[in-house]
Amino acid sequence: MVNFQFRIMQADDLEEVLITETSSHLTPWKELHFLDCIDSNYWNYVLVDCNAPFALIGHCVVMPGFEEAHLLNITIHPDYRRLGIAKKALQAIEQTCIERNFGRILLEVRQSNVEAVSLYQAVGFQQVGIRKGYYPLPLTHQQNAREDAIVMQKTLTTKIDLS
Repeated sequence: MVNFQFRIMQADDLEEVLITETSSHLTPWKELHFLDCIDSNYWNYVLVDCNAPFALIGHCVVMPGFEEAHLLNITIHPDYRRLGIAKKALQAIEQTCIERNFGRILLEVRQSNVEAVSLYQAVGFQQVGIRKGYYPLPLTHQQNAREDAIVMQKTLTTKIDLS
């Protein structure tokens, strides 16, 4: 298991964040997306390997709301996948939400991203809807083609299982 810690994302992190982002998504976020989230004071974090403090192994962005949080982006560097990092990061986000009295976490995920859907289900998220044509597809697909998003939520309790 890789030990990591959260650190607040800074504009200086974006070069490395964008490398992970572009190697991980069909239509990755651009630098401007991250800068907008930083300017909006969302919860913007990079995940740092404790054994290599200059290695960013992932990032996440959470938009806090009134009684809920919206997970906008969670991405783990390809070299660090399938090590339980995303699960542990989701649990930490959940704990922060509980501490701030949020009742639920919402997210959207590409319908084709079966691995992510399975992870979210494994940590207690449930499908609550579909957003038709939510995600753009890359230009290599049919022009203006879009993919549906699965909307998932997790209702929060005051105790989480950190195992």
